[in-house]
Amino acid sequence: MSIIAVVGSKKSGKTTAIETLVRGLAKRGYRIATVKHIPEVDFTIDTEGKDTWRHAKAGASNMISVAPNEIATIKKVDTTQYGLSEILRNVEEDMDIIILEGFRRLVEQSYAIPKIVAAKTTNEILEASKRFKPILSFVGPIPTEAAKLNIQYIDVLMDPDRLVGLVDKNLAASVEKRRKRRGDIRIRIDGQLLPLKTFVQKFVRNTILAMVSTLRDTKIKGDEDLFVTIRSASRHQQDAGNAEE
Repeated sequence: MSIIAVVGSKKSGKTTAIETLVRGLAKRGYRIATVKHIPEVDFTIDTEGKDTWRHAKAGASNMISVAPNEIATIKKVDTTQYGLSEILRNVEEDMDIIILEGFRRLVEQSYAIPKIVAAKTTNEILEASKRFKPILSFVGPIPTEAAKLNIQYIDVLMDPDRLVGLVDKNLAASVEKRRKRRGDIRIRIDGQLLPLKTFVQKFVRNTILAMVSTLRDTKIKGDEDLFVTIRSASRHQQDAGNAEE
């Protein structure tokens, strides 16, 4: 998936920039996922007293709420040592673009992730110019210092389409490439997505589809999206034992 990060201090305009991007990119046909970093140690997305909160207090580590128009999963895990790859595993595979809000430590020197920096003071602009690479644009109330650094400044409230167009221009090629590859086979072993060369993908794909085609009431067209998940043997045996019980 194509990733872009929006970083900056509190109340610098990060969320406004993300709202602008999501709204504009969605209108252009992109499927968008957003991931927000919440640094408060005791924060919970759950609500005290609600059923899922009570489930967690009773000892559940994974709570799923299903409503007519949404499904929400809450996992009680220690994320303090998570890298970006562990975080992004929670994003659905068919998303085109992931927009990160925050995660400064994880993204600051990653050249693979372009940044939009929200800043509200001159010092924040100067510090960000040294800390983050690469920076697509500054957003916020102070355009003067950004101009001196030869990095463009965009007033999100006055010119939202310019920000959307900038991100579209930078990510369109990678999104299109990924869309074309969605028909390829993907293999995940214990949560780790394996890199597969084209020849290996074709071989494994044809073999699996040939086996599946022999199953009753199964029709194979040949262009199906194929995703194989392999779990550890011990976990599989445990699940099988539970099923027999």
